[in-house]
Amino acid sequence: MRVLVVGEAAVWLSGLQVALQTEANATPPVLRHVGDVTVQDWIWLRELPSRRALVLEEAVARTPAVDTLCAIAAECVPPVPVIVIGDAGFPDEIIRWLQAGVAACLPWPNSVARIRSVFDLAFSGGRFVPEEALSALLVLWRQEALGEALPLARLPVFPLGGDKATQLAESALLGISQRQYEILALLSRGLSIKTICQQLVISEGTAKTHVSALYRRLGARNRGEAIYIAAQRGARHLFET
Repeated sequence: MRVLVVGEAAVWLSGLQVALQTEANATPPVLRHVGDVTVQDWIWLRELPSRRALVLEEAVARTPAVDTLCAIAAECVPPVPVIVIGDAGFPDEIIRWLQAGVAACLPWPNSVARIRSVFDLAFSGGRFVPEEALSALLVLWRQEALGEALPLARLPVFPLGGDKATQLAESALLGISQRQYEILALLSRGLSIKTICQQLVISEGTAKTHVSALYRRLGARNRGEAIYIAAQRGARHLFET
């Protein structure tokens, strides 16, 4: 197995190497880590006719380079599967990567069994999408089936739970503003800051200011803690769809 890893700081390289070692006496997988792909890297990857993959750090997948890398990988014979590894991507980002040609999005850390199964699936021509992104994908596919496909930037957001009075009551319960409550609801649905900006028609700077204030009000350090604290304080309608 040959795996070309593209990125600057793949801290999970050793873990990936161990996870892909299927048997003690088997030939170990060969990982080649580069910051930028050169012609020689592609030649090296193509030398092995099967069980080869191009792995992108999530930071690389978020750049325009993902389109070029996926296009070149698809032109190989047989095509080289492209796998994005890193922190769990947001649904809109994962949809964007799948549209570019990414075969799998693998959150890290993950279990050895899951890592092996995702790579095996990609080698066989399949695709893997994290569970948390499936709901957003279903919305997009439904729009396409109805002939009403929306641009990615306008991917529908799941509605906030409860009526306006309920939302106001829960925001007061949490000690946050109505706008912060709206942002927290969208954060809980896995949307990126960029998508939240598009949905609420605010600038990225304004959104980040609201998020920082939200975290301070709740005493949270990140998205996960904010959602957990809100749930613990009884904000049940926040998570309804």
